[in-house]
Amino acid sequence: MEKFKLKLESRHTKNPIATRRDGKIPATIYGPGIDSESVQIDSKEFSRLPHAAYSHIIELTGQDKPVNAIIRNVQRKATTAQVLNIEFYRVSNDRKLTVQVPLKFVGTSPAVGLGGLLQENYQEAEIECFPSDIPDFIEVDLSLIEQLDHGIHFSELSVSNKIKILNPADEIVVRVVTPRAVPTPEEEAKAAAAAAGAAAPEAAAPAAAKEAAPAAK
Repeated sequence: MEKFKLKLESRHTKNPIATRRDGKIPATIYGPGIDSESVQIDSKEFSRLPHAAYSHIIELTGQDKPVNAIIRNVQRKATTAQVLNIEFYRVSNDRKLTVQVPLKFVGTSPAVGLGGLLQENYQEAEIECFPSDIPDFIEVDLSLIEQLDHGIHFSELSVSNKIKILNPADEIVVRVVTPRAVPTPEEEAKAAAAAAGAAAPEAAAPAAAKEAAPAAK
């Protein structure tokens, strides 16, 4: 499991707006057995973190001693996606935690060779394990899908016995579906003719009724 690093700075009296104006992001560290601590991070340094860091252990430096943590929440401004606040959860090596890890699709499905379309329903899996056992990703072997309209469930993913997948076992991670039939030009012409034929009596009905009206008087 790859470990990433971030340098923290103490945050004292500055309000969040002033902190962001200085190019910093307000942040909080919390976890079992410790008091919540207000800190800040350089916004440029945080922006360089790859997406994989969001599901990995991050070593927070700059304090008395390095702290291992995971990103629990990132608050962003809806209109600009600017990071407004970050929550770090301090991990303990003897406590299990819940994290999201990416799924890595490998291999080729024989069902795709039969003309099927690959449909990925999930990009991540939710797992529970000890911090040292968090995988970089979970592989999904597409070669197991041999027939059209078949798929792979979470219960069929291969993981270490140290990892528990929390997603519902019967949820389909990925599947190969039969393509929606596209009508031929001849079929489209027949459908158009049938629709026109069905509309013709309806169009004639008001006229007939109008002609019959005088005779009814």
